[in-house]
Amino acid sequence: MIRTIAEIRDEAVGELSSERQQQLEQFLTPMPVAEQAASLFSYTNTPARILDLGAGTGILGAVTASRLVHGTRVVAIEQDQILAEYAKASLRQVCDDVRIINASVFDVLLEPEFTRVILNPPYKKIKPMIIPTAGGGVKVTNLYAVFLAIAIQALAEGGECVAIIPRSWMNGEYFKDFRKWMLAECSLDALVVYGSRQEHFKDMDILQEIMLLKVSKRPQTNRVLIYDDASPAMPLSEQHSIEVPLDSLLLGRDRILRVQQQDERLADFEPLCNRGMWVSTGKLVWFRNRDILSLTETADGYPLYWSDNQCGSVAKHPVECNRPQWVTEEVTNRNILLPAGSYCLVNRFSAKEQQRRIHASYIASPVNFAADNKLNYIHSGTSRTTVPLDDAVARGLTLWLSTSIIDEWYRQISGSTQVNATDLRQLPCPEKQQLMTLADLLPVEENLDLGKVDQVVGRLFSWTKMV
Repeated sequence: MIRTIAEIRDEAVGELSSERQQQLEQFLTPMPVAEQAASLFSYTNTPARILDLGAGTGILGAVTASRLVHGTRVVAIEQDQILAEYAKASLRQVCDDVRIINASVFDVLLEPEFTRVILNPPYKKIKPMIIPTAGGGVKVTNLYAVFLAIAIQALAEGGECVAIIPRSWMNGEYFKDFRKWMLAECSLDALVVYGSRQEHFKDMDILQEIMLLKVSKRPQTNRVLIYDDASPAMPLSEQHSIEVPLDSLLLGRDRILRVQQQDERLADFEPLCNRGMWVSTGKLVWFRNRDILSLTETADGYPLYWSDNQCGSVAKHPVECNRPQWVTEEVTNRNILLPAGSYCLVNRFSAKEQQRRIHASYIASPVNFAADNKLNYIHSGTSRTTVPLDDAVARGLTLWLSTSIIDEWYRQISGSTQVNATDLRQLPCPEKQQLMTLADLLPVEENLDLGKVDQVVGRLFSWTKMV
């Protein structure tokens, strides 16, 4: 009995141990997602040259080839020998001209000759490395970015690439160089963001915001096709989409990408970094400073704040938790302490399922203190110097960051669990005087009513409604 391409893929999933999957860091594409990915390619009535990079079972190359005319050629690269055999079985069902390369993508020299490149690469963090390109080296920090850079460079002029990747490349400091290179190298044609983190790879036990990305080797198209709440349950042609100019999705010099145009109500607000404020990351890395952590207050010691100290919209100290609440006086020799005064603390980690992606807390410390590396803190200084905020500004900023409009703004730029300082610096922010006025209208307290915050902010800025 001839197995279908989907059955070959499902058989491979059943035989792939969790240990091997973890080692490969590769999630085998289910048929509904493969069909959606292949559907993003432009129609052509001429044979294509397809590259399936990190092919797995070959499902992506096979679905792509099945939509094209006779004479299409497929090259599939897969380093795992067992998966390479599955890929051969899949691809030969739909294409006569198939070449399977059982090797690492790093060991294969690819010419820029492919009119279609499709990939679902490994999602694995790596030590920063430089990928050589025609325009110079590009720093990357994840294997999927390496694969995507290789894929783009394998495109013929006018060729198209579709990738199934996490959203994390769209924001943050780590992918800044890669974003700039990719946007300069090719046209960004389509972004498909899935609304759920669980539907797309149900049988692979993956919980990550995954997207489909389409780029092409040509000058930037006038408009980008966006699906901001896609589901694998139906063809993309039956789902809501919009087309928008690329410039309306980009933020700042770091080329941070949104998945929707910014809310019009935020159009007149400057980025936070243009309001005389800066976002830095807490300086205490606990495992490097074990010797100065203390469970009890010591003479000449200092308070230590963790995310545990964020009690709603107020940071409290000390609190009962399983983390030391103090650092000893030796901390003064380690460039860790922050000056006494008022700040806004923001937890560096959150998930899309939380009520608010940004968890902001007001702190007014009468003494110097330390902040854990899992916290961001907002101050009036620079990247080199920390200066406390005016107290009313700190309170008003905490309220502003707790609004639903800012929550929605952040969800549109971040697809990872990390709340990056780089992204927060681009956050639309009122003037300091407006933040002070906001602080006078509503107290910052532990059990802050977020609905009331929205109402007060809506009245302050004369908005008709708050989303």
